[in-house]
Amino acid sequence: MTAEAIPLSVNSDDNLRVTRTDFADNPLSVAILEAGEDLTYSLVTLGIAETQATITDKRVSLKQNLERPGKTTVAIEVQYVFGDDDDVAGSVLTEGSTGHLTLRYSLANSTAWTAAQIADTVAFTAGAQRKDAPVENGLQTITQTLFVSALLKKDQTIVV
Repeated sequence: MTAEAIPLSVNSDDNLRVTRTDFADNPLSVAILEAGEDLTYSLVTLGIAETQATITDKRVSLKQNLERPGKTTVAIEVQYVFGDDDDVAGSVLTEGSTGHLTLRYSLANSTAWTAAQIADTVAFTAGAQRKDAPVENGLQTITQTLFVSALLKKDQTIVV
């Protein structure tokens, strides 16, 4: 019996790029992404949770309830640093602002956006900027919910 191949892992450090673009622009265009706001190093945490509801499928004489997949919900919460003159996230994620986040995984952050790369995109409306309580020996941060306003698009190809 042949042993299964063991795929190499990719370190998440320095291998995630997050760019915010305007809602009206194509979030998969190299030119738009290069002109967008790079939030990668402003973010302290990026929480994207995707859940799916369950539809119970009961039958009169069946002794087991069946299930079907229901609607999905995508929730995004970000935490980022603030207080510096170069506070990118705080200035572009103002409450009520809209845009797209484009997330590119498994390539070095320093790699320029180029055609044929793969990324996820999500449209959002920014919620309230909530300053986190200060902590000893810590960072000044803001936590904010980004309300998803269109379908999360996974594994999209970047175009020229």
